[in-house]
Amino acid sequence: MVENILRTIILYAKVARAQVLFMPLLLVICAYLYSNYHYHIVSVKSFVCVSISILFFNLSVNTISEYRDCQKGIDDIHSVGTKYRLVSGIVPKKNVLAIGIASFILGAVSGIVALYFKPYSLIVPGIIGAIIALFYSEKPLGLKYKAFGEICVFVVYGILIFSSCILSLTHKICLKNILFSIPFGIFTTNVVLANNIRDCNFEKGKTVTLPIKFGLRFSYSLLFFITHVAFLLIPIFIYIGIIPKLGMISLLAYPLLFSSIKKINSPKFVNIFGIIQVTFCILIGISFLL
Repeated sequence: MVENILRTIILYAKVARAQVLFMPLLLVICAYLYSNYHYHIVSVKSFVCVSISILFFNLSVNTISEYRDCQKGIDDIHSVGTKYRLVSGIVPKKNVLAIGIASFILGAVSGIVALYFKPYSLIVPGIIGAIIALFYSEKPLGLKYKAFGEICVFVVYGILIFSSCILSLTHKICLKNILFSIPFGIFTTNVVLANNIRDCNFEKGKTVTLPIKFGLRFSYSLLFFITHVAFLLIPIFIYIGIIPKLGMISLLAYPLLFSSIKKINSPKFVNIFGIIQVTFCILIGISFLL
């Protein structure tokens, strides 16, 4: 009985891509370390509520997106990853949609509770984040199906997560805080862009992603260009005091970019950008701790 329950939980977690919750969690931790380094922390309760809201919204986007991809026929039995479980009916589609809706509601409730602990200005990033989470794959916008997926990811996993976390902790926000979020937004966007590049030929005619709309040559150029920009921002950030001098250790993740060139047209191509993303976050976090 217990074994069957565990198997079911693991199965649904795989379909909902629960493992990617590790990334927003890392971003939240980096936002906390940054705030603790630069400011006096005013409220931890508000920060906890905001963090929970971020994780639930992320889970909601993942599950509803998987459901819509399946419903629109973008995914089939041969799709990469665990999608076959949803397409084949091993996991009922309605259950996945229910998880997505429940996660969105819980995310919204957590965000509202955060307002109780102040500041009330949290409502701005909260509403923007909720709108993007709701319409990322849902009608009438369906942003990810109109080549806006990368832009949405950059805004949410860069500006919105950091502004809401820093604001909840310190009740302050300034331009430097927004600048600090840019590399994180870029590295998360890179994972989505690399994923869409990998699936470009498979999804052509079924949806419109950035690589499908602008072509693979443009997409590869954009991917490598913005990655270079993200790393080049580090010495600038050190110079203007956004991150400590030890933040230079984050450049240790830079050589991984060149290894990705050898993996073009390979499923491992996407994985390398995920590794760059995680490595960068961990190294930046270490620089604040030390």
